[in-house]
Amino acid sequence: MAVAALLPTLLGLLALVGIGVLLGRSSRLGVPADLAAGALTALVIDVTLPALTLDVLLRRQLTVAVAWSLVPSTVALFASLAAGYAVSVLAGWSRPVRGTVMLCSAFCNTGFLGVPITRVLFPEHTEAAQAAVLIDTIDTTALLWTVGIAIAQAFGERDGNTARSTSLRSVLWRPATVSVILGLTLNLAGFAAPAPLLAALQWIGASTSVLVFLALGLRLDLSVLRGQRAPLIAALAIKIVLSPALALLVVRALSLHGAPIAVSVLQASMPAAVIAAAIATQERCDDRLAAAIVMSSLALSVPALWAWSPVLRAIAG
Repeated sequence: MAVAALLPTLLGLLALVGIGVLLGRSSRLGVPADLAAGALTALVIDVTLPALTLDVLLRRQLTVAVAWSLVPSTVALFASLAAGYAVSVLAGWSRPVRGTVMLCSAFCNTGFLGVPITRVLFPEHTEAAQAAVLIDTIDTTALLWTVGIAIAQAFGERDGNTARSTSLRSVLWRPATVSVILGLTLNLAGFAAPAPLLAALQWIGASTSVLVFLALGLRLDLSVLRGQRAPLIAALAIKIVLSPALALLVVRALSLHGAPIAVSVLQASMPAAVIAAAIATQERCDDRLAAAIVMSSLALSVPALWAWSPVLRAIAG
């Protein structure tokens, strides 16, 4: 498996974070770093991410053949949510920390990293790419923007200690949620999007990764992790070790095999979703802890991929 081919992508993302850190510590922005990061986050959530979602869904027809790939990754997601909650309650962590640990332990970077990594590792398997897109659409887009945001709102705080109330209507009417519903509907209906529309969506959506990692760098401050090492370590253990192990357990239990199934385990092993950090910021969970979890899991993704590659190869056959 050509893991070395992934290094330019990972190094580029880390470089964007470094640029964000440098900008945040300089006076060139003209505004506080937190304010700039908040503006970038809002732009991603309400504009570029919905465009990216529509672009993916309108370009690729989903097939029944890869539907089984959703089972291991989805089971791992909900089990990781439960594990994050259980550990947080037992440890007595605050509600914002609980919400952050749950979000960043369960939701994976299946789009920005998972899809391109799948294309590198399984270049000859069309169904593997379809599985990666399907898992990203359902687990990291649909579930993150429904279940994930409901968790963030339930555990986030307003004015210090007042928990935010969850409004189903507000969740459903968010641009990112609307884009998922619209994209899935058009995809299943066989809608053929015109080329100019696809080009526009691709152009807007292409900036998502850049904006997200810049915002992450603007907010990154490892000094605030004093006293929070335990939540960080717990989240990383669930994300890097437990989540893919659970997906593999489901694969073995159901006797599944093939490239799409290997992709399901691969996606469960991806770093924490950067959009989860963005949601933690918007919904007043522990945003700085979220940034640290995302960055730490990203740094660990290369050795983790090396460790899981023999398993993936065996599943793919």
